[in-house]
Amino acid sequence: MAYHVSLVNTEDNSHKLIFNKNDFRDFLLKEFNMQESLDEHGQLEFYYDKEDESFTIFYTEGIEGEYYINTTDDEHIEKLIAIANKLNDGTRVRGDEGETYLSLEEVYIHPDDIQVTHLSLMDRFKRWVRRNTCPIIWACISISLLMYKIITRG
Repeated sequence: MAYHVSLVNTEDNSHKLIFNKNDFRDFLLKEFNMQESLDEHGQLEFYYDKEDESFTIFYTEGIEGEYYINTTDDEHIEKLIAIANKLNDGTRVRGDEGETYLSLEEVYIHPDDIQVTHLSLMDRFKRWVRRNTCPIIWACISISLLMYKIITRG
């Protein structure tokens, strides 16, 4: 199962680059050799690294200025840390347990995230489901189709 790691900026300043989708897009494309993938309506699906397409950054719908990756790859987390460091404006990398990464070896709980670390198990589960609704739906559809194929062969 993948680890949910977010690029966030909780400081009270909406003029930061991460809060402007177009400027942040230009930044990723220019500074990090990223490419965007658009859906059939021209809406952003995700950004990906041209040299490593497994590194994809998704926009968190409903949370302005938050992007995330789902990964188990330390190199991907390091790339996200490099993006936060290059922004140099308080943007940081936060893991799904509320920990903030300065590096892979150095993590801490940011004061703005103390509430996140104290969520009940049910609240954490609800947050996880909201973040992963699309993959869950696709998994259910795939399993249903597989079961249908198995049953109809019989």
